[in-house]
Amino acid sequence: MVRVKSPQDLGAAVLLLVIGVGGLWFGREYEAGTAAAMGPGYMPMLLSLALIFFAAVIAFRAVTINGPALTPTAWRPLILVLASILCFALLIRTVGLLATAFVVPIVAAAASPESRRWETLILSAFLSVFCVLVFVYGLGQAIPVFGGD
Repeated sequence: MVRVKSPQDLGAAVLLLVIGVGGLWFGREYEAGTAAAMGPGYMPMLLSLALIFFAAVIAFRAVTINGPALTPTAWRPLILVLASILCFALLIRTVGLLATAFVVPIVAAAASPESRRWETLILSAFLSVFCVLVFVYGLGQAIPVFGGD
């Protein structure tokens, strides 16, 4: 009977295995080709196989080396950081870069109980102006500043 000595390593191995198998599954329709003539599915397949290999190594480690137990997951930071990314994706074309770059840091900062309101608002204002200056005027990107398409 195999005994798990490091639950954290086992959890990491399962996560890497799921991502690796998912990469192989979603890239199955792309032609892989060969190392000399790589197709569009070659690198995704190679990276997915590497993830599966690392999952096997970490799973072996989980049953051979003592390690820490699993700790409870802090869901609030995970959800709010993902929500800030989603806000960027949903807002950038509808309200423009200025408002989007103002809202995203506020949502992300709400993930930490240590963030301060005024510091977050000042940072958001600075970042929104900075992003417009750099990306729209400095680099000439075709990003709407004040509104959508």
